[in-house]
Order: sequence, then C-alpha cells, then structure tokens
Amino acid sequence: MLYYYHKDAIHISKIDLLVKDLKISKDFYTNSIGFSVLKENENYISLTVDHETEIIRLHLNEDESYNNQKNNIYHFAILLPSRKDLGKFLHHLISKQIPIDGAADHLVSEAIYLQDPDGIGIEIYSDKDDSQWNYSNQQIEMETLPFDYKGVYYATDEDDIFRSLPIDTIIGHLHLQVDKLKETKEFYNEIIGFNIVNDKINNAVFMSDKNYHHHLAINSWSPQRSRVQRMKSFTITYPNCEKFIETFENLKKANIEFEETNDGILLKDPENTKIYLSIK
Repeated sequence: MLYYYHKDAIHISKIDLLVKDLKISKDFYTNSIGFSVLKENENYISLTVDHETEIIRLHLNEDESYNNQKNNIYHFAILLPSRKDLGKFLHHLISKQIPIDGAADHLVSEAIYLQDPDGIGIEIYSDKDDSQWNYSNQQIEMETLPFDYKGVYYATDEDDIFRSLPIDTIIGHLHLQVDKLKETKEFYNEIIGFNIVNDKINNAVFMSDKNYHHHLAINSWSPQRSRVQRMKSFTITYPNCEKFIETFENLKKANIEFEETNDGILLKDPENTKIYLSIK
C-alpha cells in the first residue's frame, strides 16, 4: 500500500530549508529527529536516511532580518513506514524529553507535531492502511481527532530502541502557507498536475497524485505574510517522462518563466516559492 502512493506518483522528494545556525540545526535534525548527515560544508548540510538519497538540505541564512520573517512553510511531513516505527519514535521523544506541539488522528494517518530550532513545523506520521480511508463525493475524509498515545506507544517493544529514522522513511507531504489560495490551487492542479482530493476544509486545499490523501496542502489560515521566506525551495519528482513532459508543456502554454538547471526545471509558484521539477 504505502509506496504505491509515492514511487509511482508525483510527489515531494526534497526540501531546502533556511536556518540561522547550522550547528544547532544539525544537532536537532540528527539527534532529535534521527536523520544522518550525507554531506556538509560551511554553507549547508545535506540530510539522509539511507546514506545515499538527500531528503532535506539545511542552508545557512545570514539575513539580518531573519528573526522577523514569517514562514511560507506550514510544516513538512516525514512519513515513517509503519505504526510500529511511529511508536518507536514516540518512545524516543519521551526518553529524550523532546517537546512536541501536539499529536492527532487524521483518519488517514496518525501524526506527531514538533518544531525545529527555527520554528519550522515538522510532522512525523505513519499512514493507516488505505482500506480504512473514506471518500465522500470524491473528497477524502480527514479530521483532527485525539491521538491514541497508548496504542501508538505499545505498537512497539520498549527494548526496541530508536537510533535513527528507518531507511524507508520519505517526505510524505508538504503543507504551505499562502495568501493567494485560489491562484495557488489552480497552479498546482492545472499546471503541476496534482489532483484536488479535499477543498472543503475552511481556507485549505489538499492535493495528491494516485489517490493519496495528500502530497501537497496549502492554507491561508495565517494573515498576510512577509515576502521573505524561510523555505529556500522544494523539489517535485515525476514518476515518468510522460507526466513530466505534460507539465513542461503546461508551463509553456501558461507563459510561466522557468530555467533548466542540473537539479531540474526551476520555477516559482504564485507565492514566489522556488520549485524544482525532476524525473525519478
């Protein structure tokens, strides 16, 4: 069930974040979250789970106005392979006394929320089996219900110690804060190729490929934001050439400016957020 929604679908494969202190962020992402360092220098740190694939890149942001900036990222979500893995991570949070922002049952998944040292939201979650997902009028049903701490905690053994994120861990989804909800929704749906799976939640839209509950979400819950952004960019990966070419043609038809780079096609969404488009 799990990787069908990501390996064969348009999905978020990498996120580039701007941080104030690389040393502090490295400690948090490795010791608190469980990533491994793939590569580092004075300007950035690449994070991985399998020692081969870069998932997160932390960039040093030396902008003096940094502390007054608001996030264009609501949160990014790390998908663990199983509920057992989420239970192991919960044990780790408790034993290390790592603070969290909360946790929830979303009907389709179970999630724990926390923040990095720069205030960027992180969701650590595992999916429920898709046989438990419900659709009504072509809208996937999602909710924010009380988290089953006891059930998740006892989903793993106490002696099964958390040392790092499982090698099958991936970016499950990305949730953005936007001002232009309608325009941004149309961009990711009509140009990029995500399908809308739920737009009935107030001032939010959830989108995906291959009927996943969501690969990308946008909301306008926060007031008008600063144009300076804490997420440097993110990468959308396409599963095949056909879908990639279709999006390439959409960009040209819509007269959207883009640049071909070694990392893929670089462009900006209606919120001025940088995106790289690549092929698996």
